[in-house]
Amino acid sequence: ISSAASDVYKSQPTYPRRMAARGIQGWVLLEFSVDQLGRVQNPQVIDAQPASGFSKAAIDAVLRYKYKPKVFDGKATWVYGVQTRMVFQLDNG
Repeated sequence: ISSAASDVYKSQPTYPRRMAARGIQGWVLLEFSVDQLGRVQNPQVIDAQPASGFSKAAIDAVLRYKYKPKVFDGKATWVYGVQTRMVFQLDNG
């Protein structure tokens, strides 16, 4: 896990209706870059369980994340190879 800029805002993913209707839970591991404005760029699914079903929801959510830009020599800079794991769990309530 990269020593990326610290996260400022994390958007909750929308649980895919199809997966919820089937009672399927899972997770998605994403890797992406954070630009000098703290925006997520180029998210890619590295691993997921199950292999499909949650990827689009995870990517849509991570694209709304905001980070505090990493500063190097007084200038905001890109950070590459940032990873986050998004877990999809149903409320059994």
